[in-house]
Amino acid sequence: MGIEFSLFKTIFMSRIILISILVIFTACSHQNEDSFTLQGSIANPTSDYIILHQENDIERKISTLIDTIYLDNEGKFKAGFNLEPHLYTLIIDNNKIPLAIDKGQHITINNEKITGSKDTELLMAYEKLRKLSLDSVVNSVRKEIKKEANAKNPNAIKIDSLNKLEVENYDLHLEELNAFIKKNMDNSIALYATSIRWKDENNISFFDDLVGNFEKQYPNLSITKKLREKVNRLQQASVGGIAPEIKMKTIKGNTISLSSINQKYTLIDFWASWCGPCRRESELLNNLYAKYHDLGLEIYGISLDTKKQIWLNAIEKDQRVWTNVSSLEGFKTQAAYDFTVTALPVNYLIDNTGKIIAKNVHGDTLKQVIEHTFK
Repeated sequence: MGIEFSLFKTIFMSRIILISILVIFTACSHQNEDSFTLQGSIANPTSDYIILHQENDIERKISTLIDTIYLDNEGKFKAGFNLEPHLYTLIIDNNKIPLAIDKGQHITINNEKITGSKDTELLMAYEKLRKLSLDSVVNSVRKEIKKEANAKNPNAIKIDSLNKLEVENYDLHLEELNAFIKKNMDNSIALYATSIRWKDENNISFFDDLVGNFEKQYPNLSITKKLREKVNRLQQASVGGIAPEIKMKTIKGNTISLSSINQKYTLIDFWASWCGPCRRESELLNNLYAKYHDLGLEIYGISLDTKKQIWLNAIEKDQRVWTNVSSLEGFKTQAAYDFTVTALPVNYLIDNTGKIIAKNVHGDTLKQVIEHTFK
């Protein structure tokens, strides 16, 4: 009886050990399983490697180096990665190739021709449309403005009209992109790459629904959290919301917070020395400031420049005599992130409680809004 029990115990324990080994092996195999692969060949490469980055934050331009992938003597490569679905960038000979990669995709890249990822194909189609649309409706107007400005006798009225058209056409450009997203993107990983151009209050509910559907399919991804955060910031920085606090340094290095401005109304003006529409609106801002400052108007000008002297030169040339601040970080500026500013010009009109009462109003519309506000 004792021998039989001992034998039974030995067999039982052996089975337990075997099952444990199988469980551990299965778990390890699962952990080591590649979630996606990259392979391909590069013709006449200038270096013997390519670099893969993960785009952690596209607005703040923060990325993480994932791997250096070495090429063989024929310029071929193959690598597997156990990483979550995300937006990546593959750098080949200083050329940046965006990749929107979902789990289980096996991507082949031959001289920058990409197959094996429907998400990347969608991203490429979106980028193609974006560039064509920008050239057609925005850059074409910018060329006309430049041509007229460089003419022997520039027509100020024509330039002013073209300025308005440029701003209006940029909004049309964004609507074309939104239409593409609505028709094609669904729950693609490529959706994250498009979010950098999400703006306009009229589309917040559209973006909210997009992200809601994305959350159902990908509840735990880091880009899901980024997309939801973007919608939350859009909602906060919309008309009726309370403007996020800003604390930035002036030309003289003094820190001035938005909440410390004791005026009835404040126009938060995001601009930069390189922004044509921003600079061309300086004369209007000067006129409005001269007329309404003593009645309770302040302008809080936030420059997205990166070089101090260029910023100072623009302030002096445009006679921007109001509150001027900058962190000289470009679009990485915290205020730009909080207000979801990814293109210029952008402005917000707030009352003395910080409530946003108007947004992205320019030219004659801005003049009318300020005049109506001070009636």
